[in-house]
Amino acid sequence: FYSIAQGIFPIMLIAVFILIILFTNRSFCGWVCPVGTIQDALNAIPVKKKVPKLNTHRFFLKLKYVFATIIIIIIIPLGVTKTGNQLFYLEFKEQLGAFADKSIGYFSMSEFIFYYFIQFINNWSNFIADGNWGAIILFVLYLLTLILSIWYPRIYCRYVCPFAAFSSVIADYSFLKLSRNPVKCVGRSDCGICEKKCPKQIRILDEPFEFFTGYGECDLCLKCKEVCPYNAIIIKFGSV
Repeated sequence: FYSIAQGIFPIMLIAVFILIILFTNRSFCGWVCPVGTIQDALNAIPVKKKVPKLNTHRFFLKLKYVFATIIIIIIIPLGVTKTGNQLFYLEFKEQLGAFADKSIGYFSMSEFIFYYFIQFINNWSNFIADGNWGAIILFVLYLLTLILSIWYPRIYCRYVCPFAAFSSVIADYSFLKLSRNPVKCVGRSDCGICEKKCPKQIRILDEPFEFFTGYGECDLCLKCKEVCPYNAIIIKFGSV
């Protein structure tokens, strides 16, 4: 994202990103992402978990797409004008302020954990003395998000993460998906444990037997497959 804002469009890197999602779906989110791992570790703390109401959950799901749209609105004009209209670029960059240099940083939990958190802890007195309330508010919001992960699984991934927003758009077309065996699956009235255990609150049993992705929200954590007493959930690789 930073390189795009600087007028460098990494077409090859974008193509690789799309291919990875097409062939592995969002398994990076489910099995590799350090931010997801940290949230899973916090969620493993033995307290009673909370589940947002379905309408509330669906409303907050849209937030990450709003954040992703904001990032695109910032970086695309910056990148285009950087190589074309330098005067407009400088004026636009000045109006954006800090967003121009860190357009994704404000929505990135990884930058918060591995950079901003350490910076803030080491220099918290300077932040307060300088009246840098934007950084303080951001610190509090991200810290609150991490704390909420104890009760709400993957809350950042579900509702904020820009990477999740971009990858979920492609994930529906991935070759790697989960499907349900229509002979073995007994449905919600007689079971439904897969939906109860899904950390993303995906309505698995409302989706086709052929495959389910929760509109790209599934990160292939395989908890549904693990708990299914009928062995009805299958890992499928093939036609989109």
